[in-house]
Amino acid sequence: MKKKIILGTVALLIMGVSFVMIWNYFQESRAAARALALAQSQAEEPVQTETTVKVYFGNKNMSPNPSDCTTVFPIERVIPNDLIVRRRVIEEFLLGPTQAEASQGYFSGLPAKEEIIAFREKVKAETGQAPYEGDEIKIKSVKILAGTAYVVFSKEFQAYGNDPCRLGTIKAALREAMKQFPRVGGVMISLEGEEGTSINP
Repeated sequence: MKKKIILGTVALLIMGVSFVMIWNYFQESRAAARALALAQSQAEEPVQTETTVKVYFGNKNMSPNPSDCTTVFPIERVIPNDLIVRRRVIEEFLLGPTQAEASQGYFSGLPAKEEIIAFREKVKAETGQAPYEGDEIKIKSVKILAGTAYVVFSKEFQAYGNDPCRLGTIKAALREAMKQFPRVGGVMISLEGEEGTSINP
């Protein structure tokens, strides 16, 4: 009799253990199936590789006050959607308006290549030393600190000629462009080698 009870108990234990193992296997299978379905759905979702942003320029035809150098207007650009979107927006500004946009009155205020070369040669003739070697403005760095975008340009930027109106357009265009991003409300631009010092006329 005792033997039968022991055998019965053992059988119940085996059945209980088997049930638990089967239940765990079933639960794990369901979890694995859900994870696989989620992964497949995410893989099927298209990855956004591009984004539309606003780049700002002055416009001599649209500005209500021609003497106001800080009124700028947005133009949409499609750029890569990556970790350097802010820098890419500034790169688009450096490229300036397209020929069609320029014919509509848009302008950046930045010195053209010919102006950069002319300014370089003028300073070289006057001082015996060129202020820079290139013929185009480059971005040296872009940093966001405490809500302000700190942008450092190469020395070719000097060719804007200390024109306060041109500088006003450039600063306004960059400020509005950066404000489209979260937690950025202002811009300070500096020259290479003079980081931390704002460019002023």
